[in-house]
Amino acid sequence: MNPRLVPLAIALALAAPGVDAQSVPWRAVIGTNSSVVVPGLPSVARAYGDVLLGDVGAGQVGVRMSSSNYVGYWAFKQGTWTQYMKEGVTGALGPGRSGGEAAHVFVDFNSGYGAAGFDGQRAFVAKAGSPTDTVNATRGVWRWDQHNNIEIARVLTDGPLGPGMGIDWSYAPGVSFGVRSMNGGRAIINADVTSPTGLVNRLLVQSLPGQANQPCMLRNSTARELAPNLIAGDTFDVSWDISALAVTPGNRVYGAFGASSGDGIWEVCNGAPRPRAASGRTDALGPDIGIATAQFTGSFTTPRPGNEGNVYFFANYRPSSAESSRTGLFWNDGTSNRPLAMNDAANAYGPHWLDATWSSFTTGSLMSAGEWSAFVATVRTGDGATPSGLWRVKAGGTPELVALFDLRGSYGPEADRTWSSFYARAILSNGDILVSAYTNPNSEYALWLLKRGAAPRRILAAGQSVLIPTASGLVADTVASFSFDASGPALYGAGEDSWIGADGSVLIQVNAATFGNVRVMAIPSNPVDRIFKNGFDA
Repeated sequence: MNPRLVPLAIALALAAPGVDAQSVPWRAVIGTNSSVVVPGLPSVARAYGDVLLGDVGAGQVGVRMSSSNYVGYWAFKQGTWTQYMKEGVTGALGPGRSGGEAAHVFVDFNSGYGAAGFDGQRAFVAKAGSPTDTVNATRGVWRWDQHNNIEIARVLTDGPLGPGMGIDWSYAPGVSFGVRSMNGGRAIINADVTSPTGLVNRLLVQSLPGQANQPCMLRNSTARELAPNLIAGDTFDVSWDISALAVTPGNRVYGAFGASSGDGIWEVCNGAPRPRAASGRTDALGPDIGIATAQFTGSFTTPRPGNEGNVYFFANYRPSSAESSRTGLFWNDGTSNRPLAMNDAANAYGPHWLDATWSSFTTGSLMSAGEWSAFVATVRTGDGATPSGLWRVKAGGTPELVALFDLRGSYGPEADRTWSSFYARAILSNGDILVSAYTNPNSEYALWLLKRGAAPRRILAAGQSVLIPTASGLVADTVASFSFDASGPALYGAGEDSWIGADGSVLIQVNAATFGNVRVMAIPSNPVDRIFKNGFDA
């Protein structure tokens, strides 16, 4: 078979009716056992961490290898592993410094990095210097352009690798860098900077290839190009982490921030910070719920991007100053903040199940892709019951119940079984949802595909087979157990690498009966057709 046709063949096979979990072609891409043979991998027992699938998918897996002689960051692309960062060497695996620093090597590097941008470029934090003078080595941020390592930020300098704020502004030696890769070699860098007067404040900058770093926002600054711009002289007065930011394939950056003029949602790194939603406002920055006096009161969650220029978020609001605050889910399309889930008088944005109304939202459960978002919530019915479940909603639409916990019936996993709890989960751009879940009876753990218009189905469970590449060819092995490195919603749509990509590819840690710890990958759903933008189901 032409290898270029494999993803299409998989998608078509999975779209056929009657396909069960066993037919999903899970295949190992790396394993601790030296008998797992993948092009580029060293033929030794392997230890590794920071295993991530790129947010775009496309087979872009990255790991941090800790095995002797192979320590450093590695990338998997087009079926082959490549090491791109190594301590103690110059050349393509080294820091790529020039001139009087040409002999510099990496002397240390940080764990927790190596995530891929949308085009496969990666960023990491390390320390480099002369191999004979490691005391004066300097820490910084590097970008791997898939050929060489390029330094994009460095401590103790106000030059092109500094924070871009001017003379005597610098990153301190012990600074903690937050980094997110973007498209086209761009990256955002979030870290504390020291001013010429010695004050330390949080700064977000954007790194652009061939240019000095460009500041996006600075805590406590009143400069228009770095401030909230809700009112004259206001400031971002609360520090933020990289986890508060969302990055899109179009290099747009969004975040939920606190300001002296009110909390809200901003777009940054695209000119001066521009608010999308803000507390205490009844204009276009307030909730567009058809009530002129309505305003947000705070508790904005990190925005989750949808189609380019659109974001979803939870926030507290109140219809009028005489009423109490309540929580709702909102969709900002660049012009207004429209409701998607809330307790309204007509119950148009309610749970749409029996006579239920929303009791509470699990705001940290929000996930999004394209025109769809999904969340976990608890409702209250007319007879006083308070069940919890999972809902999805399309931009411009109303909530659609997907699953209810601990209840048999139409919203259970299958006849005579109930959902007990959800762990890792993600929504795809056609509205399909993947969840790792325990179901009862017998507390069975499996990965499920909750496809719109179809019954839930297992796509991975103990006892199934996965394919292991070996020196003698593909070998089937049995899944003893499987797990994820993180629970909760996968945020590939926000530019965060995890276990699932935008193309529907999934990477899972499996304990296989014979070969032990392996990472297996497959495409169990076909979320995005390249012609039909929002997901024509093959």
